[in-house]
Amino acid sequence: MAKQNGVISQQPPAFKLMALGSLGTGFATYAVSAIMILYLYEPLHLGGLGLDRITATQIMAVFSSLGYVAGIAGSYAADRLVGLRKPYLYGTLLKIFAIALLAVPHGGRLLFFASLVLQVVASGVTGQSLNALVGLIYRQRGTMRNTAFTLLYIISNIGAAGPIVTGAVAVRFGYNAGFLVAVFVLALTTAPYVVLNRRYLGDLGVTVPDPLLPTERRRLALRVLGGAVIVAAVIGGALWAGWLTAGRFSSAVGILGIVLPVWYMVAIVRSPKVTKQEARHVKTYSLFLIGNSITMLVYGQATGILSLYTLDQVNLNVWGWHLSAASFQTIPAVLAVLFGSVISGLWTRLGRRQPNASLKFGIGMLFWGAGPLFMILPLRLFPANVKVSPLWIVMFYVLIIAGETLTSPIGTALASEVAPAAYVTQMMTVFTLSQAAGSGLSAIAANFYTPGHEVVYFLVIGAIAVWWGIVMLIANRRIARAIVK
Repeated sequence: MAKQNGVISQQPPAFKLMALGSLGTGFATYAVSAIMILYLYEPLHLGGLGLDRITATQIMAVFSSLGYVAGIAGSYAADRLVGLRKPYLYGTLLKIFAIALLAVPHGGRLLFFASLVLQVVASGVTGQSLNALVGLIYRQRGTMRNTAFTLLYIISNIGAAGPIVTGAVAVRFGYNAGFLVAVFVLALTTAPYVVLNRRYLGDLGVTVPDPLLPTERRRLALRVLGGAVIVAAVIGGALWAGWLTAGRFSSAVGILGIVLPVWYMVAIVRSPKVTKQEARHVKTYSLFLIGNSITMLVYGQATGILSLYTLDQVNLNVWGWHLSAASFQTIPAVLAVLFGSVISGLWTRLGRRQPNASLKFGIGMLFWGAGPLFMILPLRLFPANVKVSPLWIVMFYVLIIAGETLTSPIGTALASEVAPAAYVTQMMTVFTLSQAAGSGLSAIAANFYTPGHEVVYFLVIGAIAVWWGIVMLIANRRIARAIVK
């Protein structure tokens, strides 16, 4: 870590300010999601909401997918209406308020779903403004871009140590107290940005990259209003007819999450504001987006099915200590910091001799696939009434986080690199939309999960990730040439 501190000290003050925000966002996001599914599933007399396993999993998958999809609005506003700075600030402040609703004692389902809606809106306001701002900081420092995004990944995952804190607090003082900790940390790490953003960022991110004309603004307002009315009418009609169940809504959001990234990519490539060279780069980048969707399909099992598996079928008493199921969500953060430190040091040492992006990404995909394939072993070896060692879950995380260390920073950095001039923030949103597609696939996959058939479930998911990794490895040189031509 000493080397990492040295690398961080070499970064400009603007990066450090954004990195602190990433730390708080990572803490709040992981800390809340880790105990939220347990809060949904825990019986009422134990302080939870008492929902069944499948419904809880579907709600989490839908929430994740909608959060990514909503980011379109914030990123569009950043590129065409208000610049990058305001969406980041106002979206983060709204997120603090939304999570605070979960900290209200005895808030029940009403405040829970109100919080979920506001968190989705906050994601919509923020978009990908944080990552896009970091991309602008390094716009003229191309050789430092990969290092900066790897550092951002590491710092975000330091913040992701949140579940062990909120999990312990939730066990001792209740879920509301756990959510309150997340509110405090996010507010604390946002305050420096509020005070110092003008000093360190100057005019960066203030100018609107591709401003709308007044007539376009009016047309946009009418479209947004009309779209909201149509969506409200469709949902209201479905509820009135009794068609809209949790499972169907989950599947509908899943399909939306899959369709939107494809539509967005086509819109960018066909835009008259995008040059032929930029369009070619974006098309090649779509291969990484498909891989990113698959990684989120895998990760969705960690925060959904496997989180409940940990609660029900893993021995949580270790050396006299009773662990909370949420504390296992901290393992990815610890591993990400360790693996990320090693990988960033390796790339720095190799310099121009390091593997190309596709080769790194392909190897990462193999690790992502190995995770669910590994979980087949305890599912086959032990009956449902046997509490298994927590080391099975730990090893699952070792495999997928080894993969994430190779795929996530590469995908984010490439999104910034290939972004057309008119789509600086929206290209970052396309990357997260591919994650929405993965969350959508996870929501749909949850419908096919049935106790007793877990082996086939994880076999299919793992095989998909391995297959795409092999594709990226075989074609790595062609992809590398196409991404820079």
